[in-house]
Amino acid sequence: MAGKVLVLRYPLSQNVAHSNRLLSYSQQARDCNEKEVIFDLTNTKFMTPFGIVLLAGTIAECLSQGKKVRYRRPSNRKSRQFLSGIGFNQFFQLADVDHKIESSHVQLRRLDSIDYLLTDQIVDVFGYAIRMSDGLQGSLKLALNEIMTNVFDHSGSAKGCYVCAQAYEKEEIIRLCVADFGVGLFTRLKEKYSNLKNSYEAIKLAVREGITTRSGQEGGYGLSHIQRFIEVNAGKMSILTGDGKAVWNYGVPKTKLRKQTMHLPFSGTIINLEINVDRESVYFLSNSEDEIF
Repeated sequence: MAGKVLVLRYPLSQNVAHSNRLLSYSQQARDCNEKEVIFDLTNTKFMTPFGIVLLAGTIAECLSQGKKVRYRRPSNRKSRQFLSGIGFNQFFQLADVDHKIESSHVQLRRLDSIDYLLTDQIVDVFGYAIRMSDGLQGSLKLALNEIMTNVFDHSGSAKGCYVCAQAYEKEEIIRLCVADFGVGLFTRLKEKYSNLKNSYEAIKLAVREGITTRSGQEGGYGLSHIQRFIEVNAGKMSILTGDGKAVWNYGVPKTKLRKQTMHLPFSGTIINLEINVDRESVYFLSNSEDEIF
């Protein structure tokens, strides 16, 4: 017989490199029979937007199931400040009024529809890290809008998506994560592309230009645009869905797409970006008339 309380003790770091462990915690919390779930972040010292959106979505899923949720704050002061600064505590009405909300980054948000002001904010955060032409800024906004449109059109999630971005000055990196708790890329793409065999193949297909499940409509530019931007920036992009994970790390010479199989399938899709700070170069489109990179 299941106990009344499930306690999940989170690790020192919560980032995409620890995705298997963090996704297993998320699955346990959502599938458990316990009436109460305690998310114990006592030992956590480092969190990224990936850890934030996954935790936020998991908590929201548990609450929607009628489970009682409790949260143990990190012992580390900087970790507490970070969570408060990106609006996590306010988002879930958690008791923490020690620190004000920071406005310089994209706070944790749950979206039910496209928010064009949010994509403006995300591109502004990118602009903090790199010098971009007006054409590139416009193309990035279109790509981000399409990524989030895909979530609402194709994820099958009634709970929208979660978005968070953060600048890390010491690492000279900006991280952005978009996550939904829907049906996953494989399920949606399989409806139109019946030859797909697994989630990893679905990920590789999804980043190809022009791939869309919209009937009779253009689309399929969001992920392909973002991938090309990440390549030029020598950044990193990770996509997780179902039991598949794909990582493009363009900061490594002669890098190849890296495949990873998740221990437990994730019923949704997570897109995680790492963008290098570069104020010396100027990023632009190939010519002023291009609408894409």
